[in-house]
This record gives sequence, structure tokens and C-alpha cells, in this order.
Amino acid sequence: MPSVDDVKKQLIDVVANIVQWIINCRALNFYEFEKELIPRVFDLGRLFIALFLCAREQNILVASVPGCKRQPGKGRLLGTFFGKVRYWRTYIYRVGGGYYPLDIELGLPLDGFSMLLRSYAAKLATKMSYAQTVGVLSMFLRWSPCQETVEEMVLGLGRHTQEWFEVMPAPQGDGQVLIIQIDSKGTPTATEEELAKRRVPRKPNPHPGSQRHRRKDARKRRGRKKRKKKGDKSKNAKMATIVVMYTLKRAPDGTLEGPINKKVYASYAPALSR
Repeated sequence: MPSVDDVKKQLIDVVANIVQWIINCRALNFYEFEKELIPRVFDLGRLFIALFLCAREQNILVASVPGCKRQPGKGRLLGTFFGKVRYWRTYIYRVGGGYYPLDIELGLPLDGFSMLLRSYAAKLATKMSYAQTVGVLSMFLRWSPCQETVEEMVLGLGRHTQEWFEVMPAPQGDGQVLIIQIDSKGTPTATEEELAKRRVPRKPNPHPGSQRHRRKDARKRRGRKKRKKKGDKSKNAKMATIVVMYTLKRAPDGTLEGPINKKVYASYAPALSR
């Protein structure tokens, strides 16, 4: 387990190496310099976090509890904004279980990812797919939790949304007229077999202006449909309900201005549970 002095020495050496590299990289243009500087800065960020955790572990005061034993130097990887950082912390245990005082004091989540990283991943996942979220995080942070982990982060934080809605304050500068718009649509869920039929090269249509021939050629190209079994449906779309809420403010001339404080919510949950 490294000490604070060990991490400080490593940090000073890395900073000195970066400074020397900057002075000697005369052959690089600015694009190449900036591109090569980023991983070095992230290396520094991980070392700074390691120094912080090591110092807090060294200074932490663990009260002696009757019947408890201490096990120092138990290592763990923590996923942070700058990447994975290994740190060591004291383990207090007795018959029936134990705990890590450093993790409790700093509020480190059990899943091994910092709250800052979790918040960024969850916020991105509300704007794009989980796969795209992983791609964006990897592009900017040079690493990312896997797609399944990002989904678990979103679902874990989503459990607290109802409680958050109940205690959140009213928005600032809200209007006098409340507008609520609700709509349900089926999101595309085509099977791989259906997609394969659509992606094949298509022959020129000798009757481009005829709707009848277009449909006939399409049926011939796709082949015979499989006979449906009991319970099968023609469309396998998954219904999503979208709710848009905003307010409008009455102007002095009587007209309505807005939208103000617009919010968009979407859910795959059944209508009865919403």
C-alpha cells in the first residue's frame, strides 16, 4: 500500500516529465501537441485523486469498537472522471459483517464509480442511446463504463425520481397557463430477419409510377409471410408514452407567450402505472 510520500514523489516525477516533454516537443504542431497532452493530463488527474484518497485514509480516525478487528490495506478500483484509480482503505469487521470507514466518510458508491461520473453518464443516457453514451464518454474521457453498467446507473437513479418530484421547488418565472400534451407511439423494433429483407440490393422498377406494381414487386421481393401463431401480432412495436409540460405567460395585450419551463418525459411503463 503506497504512502502519501510515495504518491507525492510519483506525482512530482510525472509533472517534471511533462514539463520536460513540453520543452522538447519542437517538431509537433499544435494539433499533435494538444492530442498528446490530453492523456498526460488525465494521468495527472488520476494521481491527484490517488493522493487525495491516500491522505484521507491516512488521517481517518477509526474508533475502537469492542469485538471489532481492523484489516488495513484492502485495495479497490474506483472509476472516476479521469479513469480507474486504485486506492487502499481500512476494513473494520466482526462476526456478521464489516464496513470501510473511508468509503462511508467520502460517500463512495458501492458499485465502484464516482458520483460525478455517474451523473454525467445518466444525463447523457437521457439524451441518446446507451451505446451512444458509451461512445461519447469514451471520446471525451478516454474510457467509459460498459453499456450494461450505464443502464444500471440510469435505472438506479431513476428509482428516486418520484421522491425528487415531490420535494423539488416550483420553477422560477413560471406562466399562468399550464399546457400538458400526451401522445403514445410505437418505437421501431424490427427483427433482424425483417431488416435483412430491407437491406438487400433492389432491382430497377419498370413501373415507377404505378402504385399497384410497386406493391406487387415488394411482395415478390420479400417473399411469403410466415403463418402467424396464436398471440402473434403484425406489428411488434413497443409503445412509448411521451408527456410534454410547459406554461404560457399572459402578455399585457392579452396574448400568450411561451413555452416557459418546458419539460419532456417518456416512459415504456404501462398506462395504468403512470
